[in-house]
Amino acid sequence: MLTPAQQHFNRVMAERRHASREPSQLEMTAYETMLHRLRLDKARLSRVQSQKAKADLKRELLPDYQPWIEGVLTADSGQSDDVLTTVMIWCCDCGNIAEALRIGQYVLRHKLPMPDQYRRTTATVLVEEICDPVLAAFKANPAVAPVAADLLEALRGLTLNEDMPDEVRSKLLKALGYTLRLTDNVESLTAAVEYLRQAAVLNPKKAGVTRDIELLQRALKKSGQPADGEGADGKPEANSTETQTTTPPAQPKAKRETKKPAAKSKPAAKKRTTTARQKAAS
Repeated sequence: MLTPAQQHFNRVMAERRHASREPSQLEMTAYETMLHRLRLDKARLSRVQSQKAKADLKRELLPDYQPWIEGVLTADSGQSDDVLTTVMIWCCDCGNIAEALRIGQYVLRHKLPMPDQYRRTTATVLVEEICDPVLAAFKANPAVAPVAADLLEALRGLTLNEDMPDEVRSKLLKALGYTLRLTDNVESLTAAVEYLRQAAVLNPKKAGVTRDIELLQRALKKSGQPADGEGADGKPEANSTETQTTTPPAQPKAKRETKKPAAKSKPAAKKRTTTARQKAAS
């Protein structure tokens, strides 16, 4: 654990190194010291086989790198820095997604290269390192979201215009869809359907979201959200009660009008017959 004086020194050296076009010997030595620390910590990590134990160890090591990271981000010079990009990945591994995105935004904006051991672009690394564990967690327990939806939305916005394999972007959209479907908000459920549809388009063979889309559509229908041209009960609005009550009543009225004259003529005929009989009797 670094002392407060060491933390201050590392932050100042990082800021000065990245702010200067020609770093001094002291500033370069400070960077080499950080790289040496990084190599030693990687050696420790290589002796650990458990992924969970590795994540715990990285979480323990990260505070010693934080002052350097703050200095680099403050200088905002865009110089390449293997310490910075490695810490970004470690934050993903530890579940510190907010910090990973904060560093990732800087790395993407300045188009910094990834360390040699990563043969992928920064955007691809960010999406896979964040979304692979998210999808694995959903597979184990579909009812719990391991990462907040706003962080995944931030990742999507950050990498929206970045080049990456379609299969990788499909993972991000699938993770977003699975996260948003756990809410009771109709807008979120609708967005979840759209994200899952996009995931299926980008990776039609392996996305595996067809059934999820069907279930979400049923849930939206039950919630009373009508589809185009449908009422709240899912039936077409054209079959309304208004058309059923206007036409049929007109026919019975016409029949009653034709019967009424016949009913009135019978008493008149009876009256004339009675009068004729009375005259004959007299």
